[in-house]
Amino acid sequence: MQGNHIICINNIYSDNDKECRKKMVSIHTFELTLEVNGETYKRYRDKVKNMKKFNNNKDYFLIEKGLTVIFEKNKFKKYIKLRVNPSRLLGGDDIPTLWKPSEKNIVKMLRSLETFIDVYFESKYETNDFVLTRIDFTSNIKFSDKGLVSDYINAFRNIGKVKGYSLKYEKTSEEFKKKTSYDLSGNSNGIEFSAYNKEAQVKEREPDFRQEEMRKKAKGILRVEVRLITQKAIRKYTEQNKTIERLVDLVEKHNDIFADTILRVIPFGDMYKKDKAVQIVEKNVSKSTIRRKMLQLLELIPKKKSLLLAQKELNYRKIDKIMEEFQKLELSPVTISKRQDMKFLRNRYFYL
Repeated sequence: MQGNHIICINNIYSDNDKECRKKMVSIHTFELTLEVNGETYKRYRDKVKNMKKFNNNKDYFLIEKGLTVIFEKNKFKKYIKLRVNPSRLLGGDDIPTLWKPSEKNIVKMLRSLETFIDVYFESKYETNDFVLTRIDFTSNIKFSDKGLVSDYINAFRNIGKVKGYSLKYEKTSEEFKKKTSYDLSGNSNGIEFSAYNKEAQVKEREPDFRQEEMRKKAKGILRVEVRLITQKAIRKYTEQNKTIERLVDLVEKHNDIFADTILRVIPFGDMYKKDKAVQIVEKNVSKSTIRRKMLQLLELIPKKKSLLLAQKELNYRKIDKIMEEFQKLELSPVTISKRQDMKFLRNRYFYL
């Protein structure tokens, strides 16, 4: 693992892959929502419902161009949603290479989106008629050994609950997602966090006509996402009111928004087996009280299966000081399970 397995993480390159130099934190997806009446909903749905690439109330006709139209309704309201993939909208491929935002291509992306809305909706709507209801900030980590994707996910799952977040699939029967991803849902902040096996996600979600090609490209990719899924979350990071202005503002802040959440979720530092982590603390921490509390936290996290619950059980008013000491050692307090063969996992999410 050390040095030669990671192909590219954001701006960080492995010893053997110096050519990988693209910043890999980006906007992967955003969603625009238009509330419509029953007549409008039926008219636009009827136009496409018999087409070959219409499935489960989704129009996939332009999915390769980065646009999916979704028809949703409940007992009281009806919506038409646009799910937009900027990488594909700009002619790229979002699996191996995420969109690198710039002033020039942001304008180009918005113009392409405006053109699509104008054509699809017969000049009746424009982008600002839609509401921005979701935006995903994404980073790819590419491994030459695809087994490391599962190693990292399993290690992250040892973090369990963290302050302000709960496990998204803890009380569901979605065993597939439990095994192939680590997912958190904000308790009240409207933010989601996911670290998942991109190849497995393609296999689960993508329509049959996209499967084979996409799975080849997704092999060995650990994808990490921060998603703003409520108006509360979106307003936290932008004071703009119009949809286009909101999008531009959030795109410009994409690195900060991504880092803000990941730093709250995944502790800084390399991950080791518990015995090795104990050795590092005992060797490098001189203050007896701090050292004792750090060792206690190392014991509690695997027992409680949650960083948050372990911190509560420790019941130490200077818990932030304890976490800072782990950071100074570049050591994660969350250790690798005995069941995993891997003895060391380098944590590079924070080298942004």
